[in-house]
Amino acid sequence: MKNTNAKRKVALITGAANEVGESIALALAADGVALALSDTDPEGLKALKQRLGKHAADALLVPLASNKAKSVDQVVEAVLAKLGRIDILISHTPEPAAKALTAISSRSLSSSIEAILGLQSHWLHRVLPQMRANGYGRVISLSSLAYLGQAKGANIAAAQAGLFGLVRSAALEVARDGVTVNGVVQGNLANPALTEEASLTIANGIPVKRLGTAGDIAHAVKFFAAEASKYVTGQTLFVCGGKSVYYSMSV
Repeated sequence: MKNTNAKRKVALITGAANEVGESIALALAADGVALALSDTDPEGLKALKQRLGKHAADALLVPLASNKAKSVDQVVEAVLAKLGRIDILISHTPEPAAKALTAISSRSLSSSIEAILGLQSHWLHRVLPQMRANGYGRVISLSSLAYLGQAKGANIAAAQAGLFGLVRSAALEVARDGVTVNGVVQGNLANPALTEEASLTIANGIPVKRLGTAGDIAHAVKFFAAEASKYVTGQTLFVCGGKSVYYSMSV
């Protein structure tokens, strides 16, 4: 669906310098969306823009100095200064190392929660006010299946589970303002670092018997980001080949 508005929609993609970020950028650029790409890896951002080529020749690269609130503020201010507004936010933060429950101190748990939940919350805190003022916005929060709880990953599960509640609460707060907030939970994705044997082992544990792709995630994000999806908010979509069905917390 091409964007035919006189003013192009502006999308800020955080954690963009990876295959998922690239696929999302391509999907949105195909609809005429102007892109602002952010990541803590500035060289990765430059390489991403080269790979995008003509599809996003005018993409704005905004490196994130660190995964801290102050750096988020600087990125948002830079995008607003250059592009005027942010209509779509795709928020993705890297996961810290997973730890078993017995290895988690209160300090390390707080650190994990701040790195994932705290940072994503701050992206919303900085972007939602101008979306509400403009009467339009699409927010998509990316997370992982660690949300459902896995052995030796209690710190990640606690933080990712918090995103589920954050999406729902934020969606209710801005529902009357033309702004939607939704989440996409990523399942096991194909990874060139995996051996063929390891990939097959993982795929055999997935109902559809294959690993997901970055394009699968981008397809879901594009749906939530569309203007036509204005009646869909507060939802979490599992893009996992049916794996989440094995868990009682899948809805």
